Amino acid sequence: MKKLALWSLVAAVFLTSCGGDDEGEPNNGVGSVYVVNEGNFNQTNGSITSYDPESGEVSAFVFQTANSRPLGDVVQSLFIDADEVGYVVVNNSKKVEVVNADFVSTATIEDNLANPRYLIRNNDQLFVSNWGTFDENYALDQSYVLILDATTFDKEGAVNTDDGTENLAYADGYVYASNSFGNTVSVIKTSTGKLETTLEVGYSPGEMVVDEAGAVWLICGGSYQGNDGAIYKLGTSAATKEVDLEVNPSARLSIDKEHGVLYYIAGTSVGSYETAQKALEKAFITIDEAVGFYGLGYSEAEDVIYIADAKGFQGKGTVYRYSADGEALSTFEAGVAPNGFVFK
Repeated sequence: MKKLALWSLVAAVFLTSCGGDDEGEPNNGVGSVYVVNEGNFNQTNGSITSYDPESGEVSAFVFQTANSRPLGDVVQSLFIDADEVGYVVVNNSKKVEVVNADFVSTATIEDNLANPRYLIRNNDQLFVSNWGTFDENYALDQSYVLILDATTFDKEGAVNTDDGTENLAYADGYVYASNSFGNTVSVIKTSTGKLETTLEVGYSPGEMVVDEAGAVWLICGGSYQGNDGAIYKLGTSAATKEVDLEVNPSARLSIDKEHGVLYYIAGTSVGSYETAQKALEKAFITIDEAVGFYGLGYSEAEDVIYIADAKGFQGKGTVYRYSADGEALSTFEAGVAPNGFVFK
């Protein structure tokens, strides 16, 4: 058994989880924006919120409306594949809800999952990150990436990883898995379903994005109060620190692929990093009235940055929309603890 050194990290994730649920018909312009709302831990109020950028219409609790039942306890993430099949990962309910374009559940995956976090699809396979199981002393057994057949959902394999396996990214035949309780990224070769290598990065690696050239970018939150967060560029055999952020950012990272700009959040500010010019702007956007940013996304179709304020996890969150030039556009209400966005 592996003891977690930072129980405070685990407690923060579990005790602040909250959710929101959304659905909406895609329009003929920029499509729909889906907000993932975690919901409160053990309260089964996680959800997805749908937002139509053209009409400004907001639809809450879309899954619950479509299925006449709650989505679950701690809605961690949403992935929509090229066939418009959605996969909602519900962490504390230990399941993945498979939904159609109307968010009607077509299947529920529950086998072989232990605190699942993120899912991606590559061809005919699903990859699901799992923290693993905690005992009463918060000792973690084994984190892993589960590999499933994308049609039958049968288990095809599992790759053991380091503690707290979190975000996933695919590039050039490999799946990258950030191990958030330490300082490593596991690299899995998709053709074999085996661990290719383990990269050493900064402490508390979080979300990853892939640029137009196929390079993988990673944000690291840094050590506790160390102000040593950083952005890394990853390859299959090496990880290069691109920039020291001199702050402890959150785990969120988004990208404007066309212009090669990365966005990250820290407190109530959004920072930007232009990858070609290696130019860092630590407070590209700051919202003084916000309580604390928790989710971040960039809509390529709109050229708009979406920022979610969790409002201290005490109620519904607020989403701010900003242009890529840093101009405030609009706001709308999300569910509890909005942690991310998916653009359809």
